[in-house]
Amino acid sequence: MRPTPRLGFDDLQKYPIASTPLGDHVGRGMVAAYGPQAHPDVCVRLRCNELTRLIELTRHSDAVLLAIRAAAPDLVELSVRPQIEGGARFGLVTQARRQQAPALPLLREVIAAHLHD
Repeated sequence: MRPTPRLGFDDLQKYPIASTPLGDHVGRGMVAAYGPQAHPDVCVRLRCNELTRLIELTRHSDAVLLAIRAAAPDLVELSVRPQIEGGARFGLVTQARRQQAPALPLLREVIAAHLHD
């Protein structure tokens, strides 16, 4: 497998950038690393809450997807410099006085085992 070239953020802006809605901390990290043109409100042209749809779109277009690597291991990862410091934040939301989904305890175990860092 050939190594991917190192790119700057300007190189990415030549293509449509796709993403789910990103948190403020991600936007701040992108701006700190690449400048104001990298704020998600400015650079993201394709936005959807469903990551699977964005992955499919990216597979069949020239779009650049902002997502965690594990979401689409078959896509080519681009090495953009400098790298953004920080990480993703995940949370579970449940409704009070509602029956818990049967798989929720298993999901909590998986999260505790694999997403603790």
